[in-house]
Amino acid sequence: MTNDTPPTSSIATLLRDLRDETTTLLRQEVELAKTEMSEKVSHTVSNVVQLAIGGFVAYAGAILLLFGLSDLVGTILIRVGVEADMAVWISRAAVGLIVALVGWLMLSKARKALSSESLVPEKTISSLKENKEWAQHKLHPST
Repeated sequence: MTNDTPPTSSIATLLRDLRDETTTLLRQEVELAKTEMSEKVSHTVSNVVQLAIGGFVAYAGAILLLFGLSDLVGTILIRVGVEADMAVWISRAAVGLIVALVGWLMLSKARKALSSESLVPEKTISSLKENKEWAQHKLHPST
């Protein structure tokens, strides 16, 4: 008569090994998640900084262009016969509209880049799924 049950010490050793491997695996997963999230946050911060700089440049440009270009357009309007008072406000409004449009385009580009970024740690999720399958295989090996 043969004994098909493994010795108790083997089961205890297997369970201890499984516990140790699972602990190591969880630590590695946490480390992977930290690294991946750090990379994603760094990339997002970079896009936010670009968005802020783009907004500032658009604002500064709008101010400078409103003064400089509006004077030029106003002078041209006066030379073609528009009254001086009318030429001043028409030129400032036209130049302001153009500068605001450029700023809006810069902000839209940065916002689009930001919205395409995902903060989901995809590599970690994939790895966790693989580890779940591995653990299930360890606990329920096929015969």
